[in-house]
Amino acid sequence: MTVSQGVVQLAIKGSVAWITLNNPAKHNSLPAEGIALFISHLVSLKSRPEVRVLVITGTGDKTFCAGASLSQLSTGDLSGEKFQVLTDQLAAVSIPTICALNGSAYGGGAEIGLCCDFRIGVTGMTLFVPAARIGLCYPLNGIQRYVQRLGVNTAKRLLIATETLVAEELLSLGYLTHLVASDELIQTAEQMADSISKLAPLAVMAMKNICDRVEEGSLCDEEAQMWIDECNASEDLKEGLTAVQERREPTFTGMRCPANDKKSR
Repeated sequence: MTVSQGVVQLAIKGSVAWITLNNPAKHNSLPAEGIALFISHLVSLKSRPEVRVLVITGTGDKTFCAGASLSQLSTGDLSGEKFQVLTDQLAAVSIPTICALNGSAYGGGAEIGLCCDFRIGVTGMTLFVPAARIGLCYPLNGIQRYVQRLGVNTAKRLLIATETLVAEELLSLGYLTHLVASDELIQTAEQMADSISKLAPLAVMAMKNICDRVEEGSLCDEEAQMWIDECNASEDLKEGLTAVQERREPTFTGMRCPANDKKSR
């Protein structure tokens, strides 16, 4: 296991990467240097093919993340555009992402969760986006993400009316995909990450890509078919079918079929 230090920590545990926001005294808000560190961790994962799942969480038992540092926003040391670079890169991560919200989420912290494929919340948490309360228009890509993933009505409740939503409502509206007691959060995230990491990575990433493109309205049928064909001609599919016949658990490698590689060249 490898572990980094700082206000945003990266730990690699086998095939699962954990990014932990570690600034609980300031509600895990992200200063400019924290955003840069977060982005650098995301970039580093691109060169770690053994990592199949990313989990994002925070330290402390009150707040998952309060978004960008308001003090730096007020002094001009941080801009909303820099935070948007982070959320755009997180949303574009090719492997499955799980956000384990250890507490309430505010502002950009709520969007960090929204960028992930799965969001596990804890009972008692709340969420609100205070942009309109301080005179800020939320960045364009962020508004699009709220509308695409939660629908326009919920997006308006959060962005325009700045409503505070509680855990049970967040689950019913689809912001949370799972809701657990706080002492079950990490175990639940670990179990989910471990389960997904054992699935066929090519198929998982292909279907994640297709789902995301459909949601965005940007699906290219030819590109999607290429991903499908790649999975159907992979060594993983052979292994999966063989494992079913032999009544054992499959061991997937993410390897493409050599014959298919030659055709693609």
